[in-house]
Amino acid sequence: MQINLELLKELQEDAMLDLTEKELQDILKVENQILKKFEKVLSVDTDGVEELHYPFDFNFTYLREDDKTQVLPQNEILRNAPSIDGDFVTITKVVK
Repeated sequence: MQINLELLKELQEDAMLDLTEKELQDILKVENQILKKFEKVLSVDTDGVEELHYPFDFNFTYLREDDKTQVLPQNEILRNAPSIDGDFVTITKVVK
């Protein structure tokens, strides 16, 4: 498989880029070098190898169980806020 200049020009238009001919040639060279390196990966015989979605055999999880949490009603939160705008708490801008 080779990437050609016509494909790159189509992709350039789709991505709304304005590349020079030299930039297209440079991209073409790099992409074809990458494809050449992947030929080795694609040539590996994977017949009889089970497909895995996760590279490890164990399925341990160390996540905690979800606990029901207490949520304050919106009106109570708004009542305690220093300033509000409708249903939103407003804050002073701290970044210039």
